[in-house]
Amino acid sequence: MYIKRFACLILPCFLLASFYFPEALAQDIEVIDLESRSVVGDYVVGEEGLEIGSVYLIDRDYFVKDMSKELEGATFIMTAMDDEGSKGADFITFTVDVSVVVWLAADQRWGSPPKWASDGEGWEEQPDYLVQTNEEDTDIFVLRNKEFPAGDISLGGNNDAPANLAPTYWVFLTPGTEAAAVDATDKLTTTWGKLKSNR
Repeated sequence: MYIKRFACLILPCFLLASFYFPEALAQDIEVIDLESRSVVGDYVVGEEGLEIGSVYLIDRDYFVKDMSKELEGATFIMTAMDDEGSKGADFITFTVDVSVVVWLAADQRWGSPPKWASDGEGWEEQPDYLVQTNEEDTDIFVLRNKEFPAGDISLGGNNDAPANLAPTYWVFLTPGTEAAAVDATDKLTTTWGKLKSNR
């Protein structure tokens, strides 16, 4: 009886953690069919999760030197600085099989974001989160994010109006609320199985 009560207490705790502490429920997010209209080369997914020292561009050696703990381990897509003039819908496309929060890390010189990445399209600036790199001109990035369900995702060009010409944004992904809740339930199931086996 006590074990059942304990299990009932664990589930709300895991679900609460999934919303307020995304790093507590870190999971690999598979990016499928990644394509871009880059003039530089193929965009790629970072070999490991985002961390201090991660190189985030395919055409430069700049790397992350500081970041918010909540973003550690995020799946990230390496873009190209020389695609700064990119325009048009579907500049980057990919598919995910779980809900995700897509983050855009943009140069401060972007100014107002492109219309497709604006508040009116559901994107929100996140000033409480930090990603800092060793870039010389602008080392602290403006972060914006939006949650997407599982399925196809497309992102527009870097220089679509009203953005100013600035080095291309780069992208990272963290679990969406649905994916985090599923992960929490899976962990609860594992914990419950261990408790039962120890009875």
